[in-house]
Amino acid sequence: MDNRILRKFFLTGLMACFSFLLLYAQPSVKATVDRNEILIGEQFKLTVEANFIADARQVRWLSVPDSLQHFEVINRSKIDSLYTNNQLSGIAQTFTFTSFDSGKWVLPSFLIGIEPAKGDTTYNYFTDSVTITVSFSASDTTNQLRDIKPVMDVETFNTMWYWIGGGALLLLLIILLIWLYRRRKKKVVSPIPVKSNLSAYDEAMQELKNLRKYNFSDASDIKLIHTKLGEILKRYLSRRENDNYLNKTTSDMLIILKQVGVNNETLGNAAATLRAGDAVKFAKYLPPAHENEASLQSMEAVIKTIQLNPHTTP
Repeated sequence: MDNRILRKFFLTGLMACFSFLLLYAQPSVKATVDRNEILIGEQFKLTVEANFIADARQVRWLSVPDSLQHFEVINRSKIDSLYTNNQLSGIAQTFTFTSFDSGKWVLPSFLIGIEPAKGDTTYNYFTDSVTITVSFSASDTTNQLRDIKPVMDVETFNTMWYWIGGGALLLLLIILLIWLYRRRKKKVVSPIPVKSNLSAYDEAMQELKNLRKYNFSDASDIKLIHTKLGEILKRYLSRRENDNYLNKTTSDMLIILKQVGVNNETLGNAAATLRAGDAVKFAKYLPPAHENEASLQSMEAVIKTIQLNPHTTP
């Protein structure tokens, strides 16, 4: 009786170990992203990893086109090999995407085929689909519940005070006009902007060259540099397209750059440069000197790309 019990325990343990080995040998595919929410024009990374037994499997790696619905590929890393205990156990690759369509979109799954080395049925595996939210501004992720405020009593005011205030303001305005008339202050005439003798492209290149004279480590110069970078781009496009883009926002400029044929990589760099300028002007952000130099080079590449493309905005 004791021997039979021992045999049962032994067989049960042997089967458990065998099942574990089968489970370990089973191929697996995993896809992860570094972020699920981006601003329009920002980038995110998709990492795809396939695990298998190197001496028993052959892999038909996934094929990702340059452009997907709502998404575009900016960069593809080299296919990396994964090792476990100094033995090849899988491969991985990272893809950099961007999107210029606001909304909540699904990055589709991709097919990876794993074939046994000695012939058999091919195993097809699909990566998980991923939801990406693309927006013009960061969404509120606090999910705070806000109390419903009670009904408030309407306070009544005596409108006579509005009439008194309006009369006082009118009287002050009349006094100000009389004072200005008596002083006979000459009106300051704003100088008429002189149209440059250079072409739009040559003027932009000259202005970018002048920016290199500033100190990339000085706080006041950094703010001036990033302010001028946006102005140079807007003035160049205004002269080239014979339209006024000086009052356009960063999001508007990214859409316009895409319309004039700027490629995805240059467009992504332009988005980073323009947003860095917004951070410097409005959030008092001071980037290091090498980032300021990179922003200047990025803007120069954007203008050169537009100049080489004869396409104009509709």
